[in-house]
Amino acid sequence: MKNEQEKKAKPGSVMRLLWRNHPWLTLMTLLTGIISGVASIAVIKVINQAIHEEGFQLQSLYWFVGLSAVALLFRNGAALFPAYASMRIMTRLRIALCRKILATPLEEVDRRGAPNVLTMLTSDIPQLNSTLVIMPSVLVELSVLLFGIAYLAYLSWVVFAVTVGLMVLGVALYLFFFLGGISFSNKVRDEFTSFNEYTHALVFGLKELKLNGIRRRWFSRSAIQESSTQVARYNFIERLWYTAADNVGQLTLSLLIGCLLFVAPMLGVIDTQTMTASVLVVLYIMGPLSLLIGAMPLLAQGRIAGGRLADFGFSINDPHPEPEALASESGNVLLLDHKKSWDSIQLRDVHMNYQDPLTGSGFGLGPIDLTVRAGELIYIVGGNGCGKSTLAKVICGLYIPQGGQLLLDDTLITEESRSDYRDLFSAVFSDFHLFNRLIGPDEEEDASTELAQKYLETLGLEDKIKIEGLGYSTTKALSYGQQKRLALVCAYMEDRPIYLLDEWAADQDPPFKRFFYEELLPDLKRRGKTVLIITHDDQYFQLADRIIKLVDGKIVSDVNCAVQGKRA
Repeated sequence: MKNEQEKKAKPGSVMRLLWRNHPWLTLMTLLTGIISGVASIAVIKVINQAIHEEGFQLQSLYWFVGLSAVALLFRNGAALFPAYASMRIMTRLRIALCRKILATPLEEVDRRGAPNVLTMLTSDIPQLNSTLVIMPSVLVELSVLLFGIAYLAYLSWVVFAVTVGLMVLGVALYLFFFLGGISFSNKVRDEFTSFNEYTHALVFGLKELKLNGIRRRWFSRSAIQESSTQVARYNFIERLWYTAADNVGQLTLSLLIGCLLFVAPMLGVIDTQTMTASVLVVLYIMGPLSLLIGAMPLLAQGRIAGGRLADFGFSINDPHPEPEALASESGNVLLLDHKKSWDSIQLRDVHMNYQDPLTGSGFGLGPIDLTVRAGELIYIVGGNGCGKSTLAKVICGLYIPQGGQLLLDDTLITEESRSDYRDLFSAVFSDFHLFNRLIGPDEEEDASTELAQKYLETLGLEDKIKIEGLGYSTTKALSYGQQKRLALVCAYMEDRPIYLLDEWAADQDPPFKRFFYEELLPDLKRRGKTVLIITHDDQYFQLADRIIKLVDGKIVSDVNCAVQGKRA
């Protein structure tokens, strides 16, 4: 796996990305860069001739103006051509990365953590964009540099040998400092991920920070301040290495000019006209060389970004369809009939093991053998950390079992059928997220605003929320318990066969909690829905059809309350 990731992140990845998506544009960039380079060197030859020729030459002026215009025009063309390509490519990569995150198993996203995923979207993709934008300029300046060196060989093999020798020495020294900078570029990226985690806590934990001065001072000092200082420190050291590499390039250039101006004439190896032309060429290629040196950190950071995306399983050089093509194909997908009849969901010898990569602590679920039948009202109970939420995520297909089988009506759920299987469920998790959009049971029809209004009234939210178009007037100006009620409204609107509610009643006041257990859940059952409830409210256990109790990731009891009631 590691070798595959390294292969996907090798240095030419960004260039292959440009070539794969826009080969003709890449060829045009190369061609205009070559023309610009040839014209630029030709301008130097005209200047050198003008210096050593006696009298004013009108023809030289024409050549100077014409060649300068060609060099400028084609240089700008080579820089501007890829702007449109970059916009298209990066838009496609952003959309493809979001789709990749949606398709990645939930346990993998949970293991990596939200800050790391956010860093890919907010840092790695923009870094790739910066690298892609500068790539055409690198090609143009590289062509100018190569033609400049070739012209030096035409002027004098001695000058060429001295130039190449000093450049080889400079490149060796440059790479030494440059590789040191790359190591700190990796550290900057990792520390920025940690900083993202703290800023996430700053935004979403602001109430808790404001209420507790000790926590607030600790967070400001030990979290934000230390992490921010570490990012700045690594950035500074990274810049020191890159600056040292840049200085090596400038020192090499100064040595080269010194050799041409003072050493070569003393040794009598070149004449005055050749020396003048050589110095002009060296001075001219100083600009392209400086740009190339300055671009190296950006190219390295782009490579690092590509490597981190590859580590997530997202190769920038994989074929990513155009957004328009994806949108048009979605209409041809056969959607699951949410009212599909089914009889049972079975878990056979299911195992799940989770290992925290940071703390080394782990959690195991299983072996689990369980059958959920259509129309049942099931309570899943147990102490905190016993595996209730993990089991629920396995049942609804969010977590993929590492061992055992998940079956629907004796048919094994595979990677191909998992998405359709998940569409059987509506869920309100303890860490739910509200989307401000009315979603009905059928993608081809808009959700009924009248039905949504009815559910808002049923759940006591009619005075808090209004229906506006296909959204709600607010999803934030509510208490946490009211937000949970709105999440249940959204679940009602989806009208799926199976409802999963994770500690839904924990934040409701006693009258509404009673209404939930004694009215809402029986109503869902009467409508033929299967309901899985994760709960600690033992005073309502007698209302369940079954009570499944977990301890340390294992089912220790599975009580059929209906059968017990008949026996009683």
